[in-house]
Parts: sequence; structure tokens; C-alpha cells
Amino acid sequence: MQLLFLVIKRVEIVDSIMKELAKAGIKGGTCIDSMGMAKSISEMDSLPAIGVLREILKGEDPLQKGKTIFVVINDDQLEVAKEAIVSVTGDLSQPNAGVLFSVPVTFAMGIN
Repeated sequence: MQLLFLVIKRVEIVDSIMKELAKAGIKGGTCIDSMGMAKSISEMDSLPAIGVLREILKGEDPLQKGKTIFVVINDDQLEVAKEAIVSVTGDLSQPNAGVLFSVPVTFAMGIN
């Protein structure tokens, strides 16, 4: 099994992503609000490295919140899930397009 994560700022396409996953037979996904590093540090002034971090993250909208979708899938569903997501998001290698990754699940309860 894999735990598939998608972190995306374009919240307007989240419903479409969930629909494509469902069409691909992927069930049980969860979507939560998330906040990127730029937003987290935008109001910090007390740490000396904040100026450097701000410079590194320049170009990101510090007020923009995103969404994180995660779903546990079987190993054989990974390619299908990736294709469903990319069919909506487009090329994730573009700047600020999103991040998609999975981690192995070594234990799970409550998953059908």
C-alpha cells in the first residue's frame, strides 16, 4: 500500500481532482486545508534567518492557502491515481503547480 499526497495551491480544481480519482476507482481520499512555508514565515520577524527565507521564497503568494489531498491506495493503483491527478493539474514540474508524492504504508487499520 501507498499513502499518496497531493499538495496544491489551486483550490478551485480540488473537486475535479477528487472526481477524477473516483472515476479511476480510488476511494477514501481526504482533503484538508494546508499552509505553505511562505505563509508560515510571512509574519515572523524575530528569527535572523527570516530575511534569507523570504528571499528564497520570493514569488510565492504568502497569503495563499492550499489544499492537501491524501489517500491510501494499493501499489497497483499508483499509476492510475497519478494519471487521474495529472489529467486535471497538468504538468506538476512547473513552478507552483503542486507536489505529488507517495510513501509506503507498513500498517493500516480501517481500510477496506
